[in-house]
Amino acid sequence: MSREMYKKERQIADETVKEMLLSCKEGTLAVNGDDGYPYCIPMNFVYTKDAIYMHSAKYGYKIDALNADKKVCFSVIVRSEVAPELFTTRYESIVACGDMEFVEDDSERRMVMETFIDRFSPDFHEGGMKFIKGALGKTAVLKLNIKDIKGKAFRSDKW
Repeated sequence: MSREMYKKERQIADETVKEMLLSCKEGTLAVNGDDGYPYCIPMNFVYTKDAIYMHSAKYGYKIDALNADKKVCFSVIVRSEVAPELFTTRYESIVACGDMEFVEDDSERRMVMETFIDRFSPDFHEGGMKFIKGALGKTAVLKLNIKDIKGKAFRSDKW
């Protein structure tokens, strides 16, 4: 699962990758889908306690796929910009692989949902806490236990 990066000079330091995850809002979750086909889903996420957390309805294709196989890949495009003069793209990206866990502990579930409110709806904290109270029982909280994570970037004089 963990391979060396081909262009090692583009690898981003681990601590920088963690800092970047704190500022990003969405990525793409890839699961093993039906008939051997991958299934990728855009997802909001939060990074805390060295894990990537997401939330979802408790049912659907994604949940079925995770129940069948917990191995996942999650990618984030931190930023990108076509560099037409260089015939390439400037970018910063992150790819994490690991096993997805359904969080069952109520205190961890609440902490994750509160982190989502703090991150995505900071001006609506009181309403967010009420929302969590009503939605927590209907929500699957997913924890990506990271086994491998790498950041990669191509920057030129403009970045």
